[in-house]
Amino acid sequence: MNADCPDIMTLGAPLSPGKPRLSQVCSIRAEIGPATEFDTSRGTGRALFPITGGEAVSASWRAKILPGGADFARRLADGTYEIEARYFLELEDGMVLMVHNVGRMVPQADGSFHGRTRAELEVPAGPHAALGDMVLFGTAFAPAGDDKNVFIELWHAEI
Repeated sequence: MNADCPDIMTLGAPLSPGKPRLSQVCSIRAEIGPATEFDTSRGTGRALFPITGGEAVSASWRAKILPGGADFARRLADGTYEIEARYFLELEDGMVLMVHNVGRMVPQADGSFHGRTRAELEVPAGPHAALGDMVLFGTAFAPAGDDKNVFIELWHAEI
């Protein structure tokens, strides 16, 4: 996609909502345990990265990641991972919510991985319910030489 790409008005839409506005929702550091990986009979690999803890911060709340989540991934022939992570956050006020984050992690020349994701927060009714209504995109970074942490930023695409 680039600036020369026609918008939907060229296809008959009466208007184009335009480029989405993004605002940062939170930053996350997920602690991961040792991976379990195997090669499949179809030429890909499968990996399980246990999520053992970590933390999340936003402008208005802090949370800890509860142990027990996991990232289930498929390793493609080019070394890219298709990821699907599910884990719980416990906010300082005691509310628990679930993060579901799906995307791709792409290997970089320095040994790190950079990723892009879409995320969903499942939130109970109450003071943080608006988090569950957001359309979220994420960035992810797994530093070279650090097999214990993945760093994530979640961004709200405002409607």
